[in-house]
Amino acid sequence: MAKGQLTKLVEVQGGLNFHRELENFARWLAAQRQYAELYIATSEEAAVPAVVLQGVRREGVGLLISDAEGKLHVLEKARNPALQVTPDPTLKYGDCRPEVKQAVEKFNQTDRKDGLRDLCEIVERETEELALRASRRGLLKMDENALKAMDWSSQINTLASVNAYNPGHEPIFTPPMKDDMHSFTRGRNLVDHKVRGKKENAQRERQFAERMMQGPRLLAELISLQRKVH
Repeated sequence: MAKGQLTKLVEVQGGLNFHRELENFARWLAAQRQYAELYIATSEEAAVPAVVLQGVRREGVGLLISDAEGKLHVLEKARNPALQVTPDPTLKYGDCRPEVKQAVEKFNQTDRKDGLRDLCEIVERETEELALRASRRGLLKMDENALKAMDWSSQINTLASVNAYNPGHEPIFTPPMKDDMHSFTRGRNLVDHKVRGKKENAQRERQFAERMMQGPRLLAELISLQRKVH
């Protein structure tokens, strides 16, 4: 398989059959985190048994259907093992845990843009919640309305600025945390950015995966900081 270049593997079948050898190969690709997508291709006349559909979905195998004119249609999109993310299972997200789980599952089920977008929204919301709690406790000089009027980047800068705090209080965000947060905010730009060509799209999708690993870690830190200023 070509390193750094997406490889699409297709097994053409007359009668649809998710046999054991193909299932084992799909699992091998996943274990090796290969930058590849595995598909089964069949004709539109072929029956699609429910057990086969369940199997390909479970193992991340794609399904292509050829119509009467020979055109291929994607019935199930294959997962790319290299772009699957598994956040640290020891991270604690408090009440956000179900949302994080859902965003990660969405990302891993090939809806990468929406999964990353959802995670960005969660982290942005909890950044604001941290700032609001700091204001209520008298740590910050500005009131809640002023904080809510800020964009995400400005809230991050505020939480890291010595000048934003009342005397006797140190910034909640350290310089490394501030830099990490700003780095993660660029994930939203990745989602909205239009790509030109397959190479640029492949680079963007790798960055998607990096941000999806970064987001849960930052969220866990935000939740921890919220508890400290509660």
